Amino acid sequence: MRHITFVCVSVLLAAAAFGQQGKPNFSGSWRLVADKSQVHPGKASVVAMTIEQKDSSIHVKKTIKGAGGDESTTEFTCTMDGNDCDAGAFKVNLFFDGRALVEMDFSDSAMSKTIMTLDDSNTICASVTYVAPKGEADTFTFDKM
Repeated sequence: MRHITFVCVSVLLAAAAFGQQGKPNFSGSWRLVADKSQVHPGKASVVAMTIEQKDSSIHVKKTIKGAGGDESTTEFTCTMDGNDCDAGAFKVNLFFDGRALVEMDFSDSAMSKTIMTLDDSNTICASVTYVAPKGEADTFTFDKM
């Protein structure tokens, strides 16, 4: 009986460790690689971001360049369990879909879905789908600074 209990506990611990390894850590300072990104005309783009990922929460600070060239900063802290959090003029929720970090941004007039993957420890690939108003998807590549 002790042997079976030991095996069960070992399997559960291994599964928990595997689950933790399955979720990459996006922490770091990141800058946009414009020549590897595709942003459609008239769209704002994130040109730099800082991510601090700890346990079940994440703090994100983004520098955004608007279509007219003006820059602004947005900052938020969220859990990564899909619950909404406040990011100023809009709401955000974050969750993992496998190894991808999904960010849903929404307000009364807009909604977008960003899927981020960590290709290696130095590159984030992000695909942004504009749900409302509907628009062509943009892709962003960020390198660690």
